[in-house]
Amino acid sequence: MKDVMIIANPSSGKRKAEEYADDMEKTFLKHERKVDIKWTEKIEDVSRFSIQASEEAYQLLVIIGGDGTVSEAANGLSSQKYRPAMGIIPAGTVNNIAKGLNVPADPAETIAQMPRFKEKKADVGRVNDRIFLSSVSAGPVPETVWEVSEEQKGKFGQAAYFMEGIKSLRDEETYAMELTIDEKKVDIDLNLLLVGVNSSIAGIPNFFDEAEVDDGKLYLFGLKRSTIGQKLTVLQALLFSNKEFNDMQDVAFTVSFKRAVFTVKNKETFTTVDGDQGPAFPIIVEILPQHFTFLVPVDD
Repeated sequence: MKDVMIIANPSSGKRKAEEYADDMEKTFLKHERKVDIKWTEKIEDVSRFSIQASEEAYQLLVIIGGDGTVSEAANGLSSQKYRPAMGIIPAGTVNNIAKGLNVPADPAETIAQMPRFKEKKADVGRVNDRIFLSSVSAGPVPETVWEVSEEQKGKFGQAAYFMEGIKSLRDEETYAMELTIDEKKVDIDLNLLLVGVNSSIAGIPNFFDEAEVDDGKLYLFGLKRSTIGQKLTVLQALLFSNKEFNDMQDVAFTVSFKRAVFTVKNKETFTTVDGDQGPAFPIIVEILPQHFTFLVPVDD
């Protein structure tokens, strides 16, 4: 069995990934751990190295990058019989997966603390044949994620997503959906559908305030056709975790589940999965309880 593999995306963290990898290696060496660093040239390298980490039985796989890099690593590992524990050094724009695990947002802080992190089993979701660690969504707001350029990310950071998202709130496009949630079927018109694995979504730390990373449940948020004022009220409630929308069931709702089938009946459209374009509808979404082991802060 080998010790630590680090997978680093050179374009992450405003191109500081090399510095982060070097610092992480030095930190592990102080704790007498042996490190191998793998540099990616394309996204497919992430899953390839992850599979290598499984086949060569590394004890720990550390990912330096954003949500897309972490998600790709998880998809590489998911079908393997042996899955090493995973550590995340958040070096992307939103880093929602790391936030959901209470990993410090500051890469330097994470690097310094990681050798003392504890292992924790965590749930993941599966949409069709793809693993997701944060969310699956559909609607005008998540579709704008695809349109945020690398230049916008570099200039505005996480705010780039909110800038585009707020613009799209004016979009009144409605999806006629059939939802089969834990074998209960309902027809409903939605502007936005979002499924999360844990409490942190789109940089909002308590989007699903009842969710835990190991509770064996997925969480659905639905936003019905509504005015711009109503949408802003819901957004404000989510940002400040006061859950006003729970008193506005005619506008927005949340529900927990284990398995669901979602169909869009009035158009062809794609999902957004962990911030990247995902499969087209219809989709099957289900929980995989305690599927991965992550390193998390000891006070988690």
